[in-house]
Amino acid sequence: MCHVSKSLLLAAAMLAGCAHEPAPRPAAPVAPAAFSVPGSAATAGWVEKFQDPALAALIAQARTGSPDLAIVRARQREADAVLVAAGGSLQPVLSAQAGIDASRISLETGRIPFAAAVPRRTDVTGLGVKASWELDFWGRKASTVAAAESDAQASAAAVAQADLALTAEVARVWFAVRGAREQVACLETEFAARYREMEIVRRSVEVGILPTDPLSSARLAAAQAKVDEGLGRRRLAAAENALRALIGAAPGAALPVATQRAAMPTFGAGLPSELLQHRPDVRAAALRFDAAVAREGAALADFYPSVTLNGQAGWQADPASRIGRGSASFWGLAPMVDVPLFDGARREANLEVTRARLAGSAAEWQKVVLNAFREVEDALADLRELALQEDLTAQVQVAAQERLQNAEARQRAGVAAEAEVTVARRDEALARRTLSMVVWERRQAAVRLAAATGG
Repeated sequence: MCHVSKSLLLAAAMLAGCAHEPAPRPAAPVAPAAFSVPGSAATAGWVEKFQDPALAALIAQARTGSPDLAIVRARQREADAVLVAAGGSLQPVLSAQAGIDASRISLETGRIPFAAAVPRRTDVTGLGVKASWELDFWGRKASTVAAAESDAQASAAAVAQADLALTAEVARVWFAVRGAREQVACLETEFAARYREMEIVRRSVEVGILPTDPLSSARLAAAQAKVDEGLGRRRLAAAENALRALIGAAPGAALPVATQRAAMPTFGAGLPSELLQHRPDVRAAALRFDAAVAREGAALADFYPSVTLNGQAGWQADPASRIGRGSASFWGLAPMVDVPLFDGARREANLEVTRARLAGSAAEWQKVVLNAFREVEDALADLRELALQEDLTAQVQVAAQERLQNAEARQRAGVAAEAEVTVARRDEALARRTLSMVVWERRQAAVRLAAATGG
């Protein structure tokens, strides 16, 4: 009857475990057939395509001194160690034991006859080994190891993503610095021209050639030009400080000075299916989802009975000199089955936790994929429009430069006044500043596209 009760109890526990089924898996994100602009995606050496030696040096410095990169590398080390520890749980646990048990019996308890030949003091020395091994019948430990392995791979992908993000941010901010430097130079020229215009108008007013109204407008334009120059310097200072922070340099540290214009690489977006393989953050999100699936499997297996083999063997003797004799040897084997009956809904709660995290990982994966497609399309749209703007502003800048050259030639010939040259110089500086802004924004968009496609 007792045997039947135990069998029924074990069967009930097995049925309780079987009552829990894995949660349904969400559908994988669907990739579009193609991006709006065809072309090959950037390769691993995409930074070199800009032909900017200073940029390569800045990226190398950032990889050495970036705290963000150091943080994700430390997390990768942690995940690798957790994986090793999880893998060790599949193996038996073996330990060596040595000890001595010294005791002295009281003769005043009345339990031992006074004349009994029982030694009052014993010093039992023990030496042996102890082993324990939980059999992974239901795959709970294997699922835990699979989750740790996915976490470790996700951490490695996170390091790659951090490195890509750092590289792209350094490149973007460096191009912003270069553009801000050019714009400050143009703004200085514009202010000088506006100030000179104001002086010409002032002299004309003083001699009675012009009324006072143009002088007020000229002074206002010169003041606005000075304000714009100050704003340009502030933007330059902010960009340089951001770059120093990225590369781990101290405030006020010298930054490189580039003299040649950066090349404009022709990056494309590649195929949407390739994007899911190349972007490290997409890989990391998919691996974190795999880890969540494995943890759900471990939580499901926790409802089943566990079987553990415990054993020990060695010698015990008094005195210690008898250690090693056959008569002093001992051994013991104690298999144990742990059948879950009642735990205050702990297992149910743990299963719900894993399923909630599984749903969150699935949503995060889908969000990362959709965001990747959006970033690619945004960068493609920016590049498309900026290419048109650069072509137009380049034509305007050439026309403004020709106008300035003609005005200077006319002034040297004595048929043009200084005011005409001053206005032409101001307009040429404005056209050059506009072109510079578009040029460097276009290169920043190329950086964003390279990063969006996984570099």
